[in-house]
Amino acid sequence: MTSRAAAGVAIGLGLLGAAGGTGPAAAAEAGGPALRVFAAASLTEVVNDLAVRFVDAKIAASFGSSSELARQIVDGAPADVFVSASPEWIDFLREKNALDGAALVFARNELVCIAPRASSLGTKGVGDAAALLAKGLAADDRVAIADAGVPAGEYARQALSRLGLLDAYRPHLVGQKDVRAVLNAVEQGEMQAGFVYATDARIADVELLFRFDPKTHEPIEYLAAVLRASTRAALAHRFVEFLRSEAARSVLLRAGFALP
Repeated sequence: MTSRAAAGVAIGLGLLGAAGGTGPAAAAEAGGPALRVFAAASLTEVVNDLAVRFVDAKIAASFGSSSELARQIVDGAPADVFVSASPEWIDFLREKNALDGAALVFARNELVCIAPRASSLGTKGVGDAAALLAKGLAADDRVAIADAGVPAGEYARQALSRLGLLDAYRPHLVGQKDVRAVLNAVEQGEMQAGFVYATDARIADVELLFRFDPKTHEPIEYLAAVLRASTRAALAHRFVEFLRSEAARSVLLRAGFALP
């Protein structure tokens, strides 16, 4: 398992930067407990980078699938901010009365198909999901996909379904716990192909085979919300608002995310 696929990363960086609050109040809060951020696995590098720039407090970040993190929050896991790769899991927490205020849409992404760098698929003219199925995959080839309920997997299943290909793909699909597990399985050559976000493909030694037409699935949106159980609600709201800042937007753009 590579560091990209780590389930949790704790960050305590009280570094100088140009993104957080300033003044005595911010300095006092920065000395308190770390702000606990539960974030989608595909945001690992971005949240780590943002933690350096958010000077109001230290950040303790935990990463995983949005579905897994949302369920942990409902089960009582202590957290201040939830950052989801899908509106579905924000809605799930809203129905559980677990949110403090509205959620912020702060980034978007694309769904792509990848193969191992040494794969022959890149030379077979595989330019879309139909071509991969018809020309690229042998009967026993495996395609990694995030598990049911995990946003990346749901977007991929939705796209294949709208293309009329889901049933034909089912014998090849192998579920993974989150999008970074998909990325790792393909990068290590354990799977012949996989469905991930465009930003994931940028950070791994894999080959990008094709991008899905955005019309084949719901928009891939990232949302952040403060949790009702937060013990540092004011600071949590400042972190969510920080995601609108120029510093945060620059980090997102460099990582390949689109802005809403």
